[in-house]
Amino acid sequence: MYVLSDTHFGHANIIDYCERPFESVEEMNEALIENWNASVEADDEVVFVGDLTIDGSAEAFLRWITRLNGDIVFVVGDHDHEVLTTLDDVVVYEHYRFEYGGKRFYCVHDPDDAPTNVDSWVLHGHHHNNWPDDYPFVNPDERRVNVSVELLDYGPLSLERLVAALEQSRQLADVSELD
Repeated sequence: MYVLSDTHFGHANIIDYCERPFESVEEMNEALIENWNASVEADDEVVFVGDLTIDGSAEAFLRWITRLNGDIVFVVGDHDHEVLTTLDDVVVYEHYRFEYGGKRFYCVHDPDDAPTNVDSWVLHGHHHNNWPDDYPFVNPDERRVNVSVELLDYGPLSLERLVAALEQSRQLADVSELD
């Protein structure tokens, strides 16, 4: 099982906005797909926590998901609302709960939309790598995990590695700080 958010396929401006290490949107798109498919097998589950693409069309959305391995559980992001509600074959959640490795998780794109009394780790995106002090990869005090693609080295993170990170009970800026 894997988790990830904020790929923003087709979004050229995100390269500068989030200082992504790509020369072009085409290079970014292909690297994100390659990284995803190198980790995720056809029968793996991926919880995607919003903002797959910047293009609001169903055609663009389907073009990307047909190239990605795995069974994808979609949590709607702020750029996904219009397209995801038009696709009959795609199940979309406003939030998604699950358990893994003895831990409970609550997935929502924007962490500010999580209930204040949630009894789970909040997996979120939305903030990318823009406010690392407020939204690091792991924030044990707030019980939040920022799974934006920039903090995960541009690919999905296995829940096995995530649970191991949470066991460390310390703040982690990004996935490179995992043991």
